[in-house]
Amino acid sequence: MISPLWDTVILAAFGFLSGSIPFGYLIASAKGMDIRKMGSGNIGATNAIRVLGMGWGMGVGVLDAIKGALPAYLALQFSPLPGIVGAAAVLGHIFSPWLRFKGGKGVATTFAVFLVLAPFPALTAFGVWILLFLTVGYVSVASVLSLTALPALIFLWGRFNPEISVISAAAGCALLVGWAHRGNMIRLAAGKEPRTKLWKKLWKR
Repeated sequence: MISPLWDTVILAAFGFLSGSIPFGYLIASAKGMDIRKMGSGNIGATNAIRVLGMGWGMGVGVLDAIKGALPAYLALQFSPLPGIVGAAAVLGHIFSPWLRFKGGKGVATTFAVFLVLAPFPALTAFGVWILLFLTVGYVSVASVLSLTALPALIFLWGRFNPEISVISAAAGCALLVGWAHRGNMIRLAAGKEPRTKLWKKLWKR
């Protein structure tokens, strides 16, 4: 590559473009549907499962994860600030230029980024997500709280001692995901946020 600074700039641009690919929208469009006008209107995996079914919806989740994991992996190899590259992928997903800067909520992409950059804290945070999802039944609550805990988990996890960019990126991504879920939080405060029945679909599989 060219230099540490330009490596990071180039990889961050790649991360943003990778993250911006709206797989949920593209797959739904190929099936003759506009996912933005169905279910919750979100292009992410949870709504894709509602609209497209379990198989296609899980596929969207996997693709949304890959588009975050790939830039993060390359950043570990070539950039001194891998957290910036990972955060760029999440930013691209939430503000996709291909959909007039309206994208998904960034949960799968964020988890994938940090499974690469800080695997054990990310796995712990995902365990928190599962626990909250199964107990409270709100994907939004599980997502926001588990990712809010992620920066602290990275900081506290043993002697992992990550680059400060990784902790900062985790905090930034938690804020981005929280902002993307602001409508859910408003509905939750008003008692209008429906509990998801996604777990029942998963249980039946």
